[in-house]
Amino acid sequence: MSNSAASPEDDPRCYCFENSEAEEAIEKSIAVLVGKMQEKSRLTFMNEHNVLRLNHGANWEHAAREPDPDITMHTISAEWVIPFKDIAENDLGLIARTILPMNEEMQRQFAQSIYGAVGAAAEKVGNVVDARDAGSFAQSMLEMLKKIELGVDRDGTVSMPQIHVGPETFERITKELENVPAELEAEIERVKAEKIQAALEREADRKAKFKRVPS
Repeated sequence: MSNSAASPEDDPRCYCFENSEAEEAIEKSIAVLVGKMQEKSRLTFMNEHNVLRLNHGANWEHAAREPDPDITMHTISAEWVIPFKDIAENDLGLIARTILPMNEEMQRQFAQSIYGAVGAAAEKVGNVVDARDAGSFAQSMLEMLKKIELGVDRDGTVSMPQIHVGPETFERITKELENVPAELEAEIERVKAEKIQAALEREADRKAKFKRVPS
């Protein structure tokens, strides 16, 4: 470890590696590690096939539809703090201790961004249900099913909607769903089956528009 001279021409920062190749290797390995951690976090919220990468520009545009509520690019950042004392003591455990909080902060910002975008899009088209107005979570789930269209994935399986809630809300909802009236439960299943059939029919119509080449 060395300190550069304090002359005006030199950089006054502290350098932890005198070997530039070793420094570059560590920086690359950390970047790869953070990338993998972020990829794992991202898969919690979306399918890997729904991820697009933009190499330049500031926003997404689609000529065939109106602009989404917020299509601009957002920066997600977090500060990585490494105590100098731990470096001096050659404590390699500090990498895990310090990098995990940074990843958690980036994950928090990503979740906030994606939920905000989804919420804004739902508000725009009117796909919003208030459980308090509906009277119960089961009733709001029925209203939600009536408002949405289900999609079909590349394997031909209908994708069912996901519900993302906090731990306390999850416990409350789980208990509530154990006592759903039989009539309401039957209606939920009826609407769900109807939506699944409609999704399969739309997918069949979509496929029928493509020409098939004889094998």
